Amino acid sequence: MKTRMCAVVLLVATVSPAFAQTTVVEGPSKTESVATVNLAEVGLTGSLTAGRVTIDPGIKRPDHTHMARTSLLIVIQGTLTEVRGATTHEYHTGDVVTVSEGATHHAENHGTVPLVYIEINATANRK
Repeated sequence: MKTRMCAVVLLVATVSPAFAQTTVVEGPSKTESVATVNLAEVGLTGSLTAGRVTIDPGIKRPDHTHMARTSLLIVIQGTLTEVRGATTHEYHTGDVVTVSEGATHHAENHGTVPLVYIEINATANRK
């Protein structure tokens, strides 16, 4: 009886999506410029830029640090796994992520569909 029970548990663990792990490898993403706004229009110095970022399934981007910019990421499709050091968060369609100036992080796509998000960067003109 014990042998059958172990076999059933093993079968469930190998078939169940809850136990599935998707391996990701470092690779490219596609960034398409969407808009640029000069903040002088509202009396400020600097700019806002928006880009549509697409990361294919199984791809992770390398760590990078946001220098002289702060960002908003709005998930449009798929699931964004964001890694900041030892901390990992998952974001889904409609979620908004903030990335402060000086933050080091990277994005991963563990899903089966391309991850698409809009990244809005605010950059001040430094004097």
